[in-house]
Amino acid sequence: MAKDFIHKARGVSDLKCHLVLTTKYRRKVLTDTLLTRLEAIFKALMEKREGRLVEFNGERDHVHLLLQYTPQTERSQAD
Repeated sequence: MAKDFIHKARGVSDLKCHLVLTTKYRRKVLTDTLLTRLEAIFKALMEKREGRLVEFNGERDHVHLLLQYTPQTERSQAD
């Protein structure tokens, strides 16, 4: 099994975060078009933060994200 580590100047990291986002009251409002757009947005956001979107999966009422990030990334920082 190959490991995809993030290599920076003085270190190597493999930090991952599993994030589940749900709609209010688990209403089934997410369409296929919206899920595709959300995936593109999260992928662009992770590239901006020097990380990557490892996996994205969603249904009509929630989405799952597996994010890989560097130790310098502040997970709680908002844009």
